[in-house]
Amino acid sequence: MENNENSGKPQFFTEYFYYKSLGFTTKIKEVLHSEETPFQKIDVYQTESIGKLLTLNGKTMVSDLDEFVYHEVLAHVSYAVARSDQRVLIIGGGDGGVVREFVKYSNIKAIHLVEIDERVVAVSRQYFPHCTSGLDDPRVQILPKDGIKYIQEEIAPASYDIVIIDSTDPEEMAEGLFTDRFYKAINRALSADGIMLAQTENPFLDEYGLKKIYDNLRAAFPIVESFSAPIIIYPGAYWSFAFASKKYSGTDLNPSKSAQMKEISLNCKWYNPDWHRGSFALSNFHRKQIGQK
Repeated sequence: MENNENSGKPQFFTEYFYYKSLGFTTKIKEVLHSEETPFQKIDVYQTESIGKLLTLNGKTMVSDLDEFVYHEVLAHVSYAVARSDQRVLIIGGGDGGVVREFVKYSNIKAIHLVEIDERVVAVSRQYFPHCTSGLDDPRVQILPKDGIKYIQEEIAPASYDIVIIDSTDPEEMAEGLFTDRFYKAINRALSADGIMLAQTENPFLDEYGLKKIYDNLRAAFPIVESFSAPIIIYPGAYWSFAFASKKYSGTDLNPSKSAQMKEISLNCKWYNPDWHRGSFALSNFHRKQIGQK
């Protein structure tokens, strides 16, 4: 956080990115929470413009202003396409927002949230109850585990129908969540027509090798596509997501769910089926960045 508490000047939080050459800055009213866990530093700020803001190791994760975009995208895009949808796995996502969206579907039987840092869940419960409202659903099981080890070592083949990778940037303890080995383990964990979604950074500010991430995905799945949505607090605001599947394209919405998705979208702030289809129409630049021909 950039500030000078004794100067009487306003305090600001700044996240630097793209090799520390750019930054996102917001004026803060109050530091609500700050702690060091065995895994990372967790901070929560009350800001003037985006409401409460959760950061991990100084990187923006969740804000009141735009959390619904990220969480609705990951849950509803995957569910709308899925033909099998009984068991869902979310790796990361301790703020609970993706879980909140999945519990809207009564036919889902099990939702497993694998979050390595239990304190993220606890802090989110306290400061972002609108995100964590689904965590107490009886179908939800919170597993305080390393997501990489869980996928690679602990579960049987075809254990899940949908897998969501709700991760931080591909560095430090999250770096292994973007490898071909990890994606192949997810493929193994998915049912015959399973679907995986993951956040894949900003195509303009390609600090982590976006094409390599998509090459790793293509080494593991026969169908790999990309789409985008705006996340105001993330570097550059233009955010990409990967859709990987064994059988279906991201625009192959399940026709038997048409009425259900229209009804669900009435209570969504961002998602609707028309946006879903359109989000997969990529610019030439985006295609080039991910190595799509």
